[in-house]
Amino acid sequence: MFIIYGQKKMRINRYSDHQQACSECRAFDMEIKVYHGYFHVFFIPFWPINDRTSTLQCKGCGRRTRIDSLQYQYEKKTKKSPFLYTGLILVACLIVWISIANHNTQLEKKAYVTAPQEGDIYTMQQRDGHKTEYYFLKVVMIKNDSIYTQHSNLLYTKYVSEPNDEDYFVEGDVRVIGKRQLLELLQEGEINGVKRP
Repeated sequence: MFIIYGQKKMRINRYSDHQQACSECRAFDMEIKVYHGYFHVFFIPFWPINDRTSTLQCKGCGRRTRIDSLQYQYEKKTKKSPFLYTGLILVACLIVWISIANHNTQLEKKAYVTAPQEGDIYTMQQRDGHKTEYYFLKVVMIKNDSIYTQHSNLLYTKYVSEPNDEDYFVEGDVRVIGKRQLLELLQEGEINGVKRP
């Protein structure tokens, strides 16, 4: 994958000045354009760089000239455009969105574990030294505070959200878990996900 990045300039304001005469045609009609450089990724501005610059042009004859004091005055009074921070704003919005989505997922997971139903499938995580494996538990029956589950036949070496087509739940091997123990498994991070049909 390649990343397109670099520096560009954009015009952030335009002014008309009627106090300064053009040295060519003597008209009091000058246009000042103020620019600001920015760093971009895939042409999306991320943050401003360098100082503001400007161009000075007579509207009457079109002659470009430079009058440092006048241009500096307009450069100084021009504020940075929020557009120059578009990339940072997008990244911040993405982080906020991911955080909210994760928080909602955690709340939903806790609600499902607190009030289990038959058919719920838990994605379980087990650690053995440096090795982490995943498997599934399916709730087949709930009796009082006891939850009867069947485990998946396969172990997975990476996180998966649902069993693959070759996997199945072992009917003859039932594991009984108390509701309190189930909540402890969630708090300890052994339950990674819950799917409710």
